[in-house]
Amino acid sequence: MGRPRVIDRERLIDLAEEIVSSSGASALSFGTLAATAKLPKASVQSVFCTREALIDAMLERWLQAETARYQTIAGDTPTPQRRTQAHIETLGTESEESVRRVASLMTALAGSDAQSETVTEWYGSRSNELEAFDDEERRLRIAFLAAEGAFFIRHIVRYEMSNALWDQIFDDLRSFVKS
Repeated sequence: MGRPRVIDRERLIDLAEEIVSSSGASALSFGTLAATAKLPKASVQSVFCTREALIDAMLERWLQAETARYQTIAGDTPTPQRRTQAHIETLGTESEESVRRVASLMTALAGSDAQSETVTEWYGSRSNELEAFDDEERRLRIAFLAAEGAFFIRHIVRYEMSNALWDQIFDDLRSFVKS
């Protein structure tokens, strides 16, 4: 009797990201991932259990990388203003491919009526639970939500927006947060 095969979870996530990058989130299934990984479908299912859990794992990986970029910009003990500036900077300068992949994953997850605890926790920590107790905090909340709105309009609604317009919007947000 041979030793059981060890399934590399991170490799499966790598392959799932390749599928989403090349064909979109709608092409992501256990069958497609299993064929790409040259594994039985049941083996892939045993790692993630549900398609939503696979998508959540992919989002978690992206959020970890994005959070590292954010923390580099924000610093160790950022003020509320610095946190908002760092959020706007990371969102406004993320690579087009990365953002499109994440947007398609978020759309697929929303379409399944599943909730990603990973994404919910990320938003809660990033946005200070959207709490605002004075005019300055309200202004920063508006800037945070405006950046998220721009992301939603461009990448989830797929509203045609040139890179120049995208950059202009984020320049406006940077100026708004500094004032």
